[in-house]
Amino acid sequence: MKIPLSPDAVAGASRPRPHQEMLSPDHAAGSLAATDLRCDLGGRAVLDGVQLQARPGEVLALIGPNGAGKTTLLRALARLLRPLGGAVSLEGQDIWRLRPRPLARRMALAPQGAELWPLTVEQFVGLGRAPHRGWLLPLAPDDRAAVQAALERTGLGAMRERQVTELSGGEQRRAILARALAQQPRVLLLDEPTAALDLKYQAAILGMARRLAHEDGLAVVITLHDLNQAAGVADRLALLAGGRVVAVGAPDEVLTAELIGATYGVPVAVCRHPLDGTPLITPLRGE
Repeated sequence: MKIPLSPDAVAGASRPRPHQEMLSPDHAAGSLAATDLRCDLGGRAVLDGVQLQARPGEVLALIGPNGAGKTTLLRALARLLRPLGGAVSLEGQDIWRLRPRPLARRMALAPQGAELWPLTVEQFVGLGRAPHRGWLLPLAPDDRAAVQAALERTGLGAMRERQVTELSGGEQRRAILARALAQQPRVLLLDEPTAALDLKYQAAILGMARRLAHEDGLAVVITLHDLNQAAGVADRLALLAGGRVVAVGAPDEVLTAELIGATYGVPVAVCRHPLDGTPLITPLRGE
């Protein structure tokens, strides 16, 4: 649903008013919700009263200008950052009341950066099976099948014997994603998954995100800077500004010239993509 803007916001003189999504109690597999979430970093408020819900079978994209709080929100959803207030619930349970291994069997994060070790790609992706097998037990046949599926889905099958530390930046990004997929989660959190990827693999990763949601029934939460990518991949968008959610809804509802111009502080034109009809955002040249 799109929120109305004040006259000042339309003129670009102030930010859009915060929006509070109406949450419904959801204990379904893969449901994830943030309720009145407040977080800070180094004593500075980063998230303030965020209310948001990700549902099984959909891609929810977090968008917003730099410093809006997208990555902080994703870290809070992944239980990497303890909130000052509010809560994050997975399938109706507060994530801070869950033990780490059961949580990791249900939710996985592919961060922008991750510590890499001198392992083969296959061994690195196999680390995603730790929540299921522990760190010491050898991989069972079902674990190996999950690793193989993750390698194939991310196009890394031919690189399985290469050292992950010797891969290109884009290949390492795919290895991090494959490790998350090997966890076989119900909720998948992706932080800028197309960064450092060429056009071919950008399309592949975004297409995979949609299939994971629409065919496998996962709840996929993804942060993106590229608004046109977000329009193409997401079922719903959450637009953040100043640590708050200012709009939530379908791409048509959120990606309007009025709302994007007020939030990003730059005039834009919005037209229709010639192939799929999704909003296509173009910044307007200054005078």
